[in-house]
Amino acid sequence: MEKEEKTAAEEQSENIEKSEEQAKRRKEAKKRRKKKKKSLWKLMKKHKAASFVICLFLVCLLTVAGTVGSVMWGLYSDSVGIVDPDDVDPKAKDVQIARQDPKDEDVINVLLVGSDSRDPSAELGRSDTIMLVSFNKAENKASVISFLRDTLIEIDGYGQSKLGHTFAYGGVGLTINTINQQFDLDVQDYIVINFENLVGIIDQLGGIKVNLTEEEAAYYRENGMPDIQAGYVTLTGSQALAHARNRSLDNDFGRTRRQRAVLYGIYNKVMELKDPSVVFSLINYCMTQVSTNMSVTELYDIATDVLGTEHLTTQQAAVPKEGTYSFGTYEDMSVVEIDLEANKQYIKELLY
Repeated sequence: MEKEEKTAAEEQSENIEKSEEQAKRRKEAKKRRKKKKKSLWKLMKKHKAASFVICLFLVCLLTVAGTVGSVMWGLYSDSVGIVDPDDVDPKAKDVQIARQDPKDEDVINVLLVGSDSRDPSAELGRSDTIMLVSFNKAENKASVISFLRDTLIEIDGYGQSKLGHTFAYGGVGLTINTINQQFDLDVQDYIVINFENLVGIIDQLGGIKVNLTEEEAAYYRENGMPDIQAGYVTLTGSQALAHARNRSLDNDFGRTRRQRAVLYGIYNKVMELKDPSVVFSLINYCMTQVSTNMSVTELYDIATDVLGTEHLTTQQAAVPKEGTYSFGTYEDMSVVEIDLEANKQYIKELLY
């Protein structure tokens, strides 16, 4: 009887030991995941200039490590692939990206497109934002180039029109092909977000701070924000979106500056967060709001490459370059006419 009771006790003890061992393994695995996230978080805190560039990979890249190993709806877009140039149909609904050989193996170029689909009857909105985010590993430099959407450009299959119209005509594939053809680039990768989704992201952050000029503040006081003053103010998601889209005060150059200011505001708010898990939760949400042809692993590798670079230099620019354009009209549209060759050379100097 005593032997049976002892055996039962031993079995109970073994079960407890197994449970404790399983719990220990789960705890260690969780610790490893947290350590991986925190290591990137520390790099972000240490290299703030570098992590802003990652912010321009749609903010979600800031802490892309939080998504490693997971598959999320909205992250991948299978409709836009990379094909031989001869197989591209520029009049297709979703134009495929024409394959390009890299001009420099050390340079990574990704196109960031913010789409404007406020018209519910339109299947594809115009591109509200077109930014090229580039990282040159050999030169230790990262660049963000804003392309003016009103730039008059030759579009394959459509003749001359605004660069911003390419997204409505044939999606991100036509936008990339046009930029590659006209500016002699080799872009193959993209991230697309509907700007309307930024409202929810900013509201989840509790608003963002943006530095308003006197002219901007005066304009907003006359248009529904009577108490707003110049300087740093906190904007809600809808207010920040309106600010990013505002071109009533000046022109497309001012609008692209405001877009970058909103991205700075998102970045600064994210960097104020003390708990990395809160950031990763936010980023997981962000990743459901974008489409890209890049894998999570590729995004993670870019993030760690940029953040791990010592003495990284960063630069921002707008194309066309000052002194290489004029304002005009084309088929009753207000356009920006550019010196194409001068801007090709300008981009080459910036990236390489």
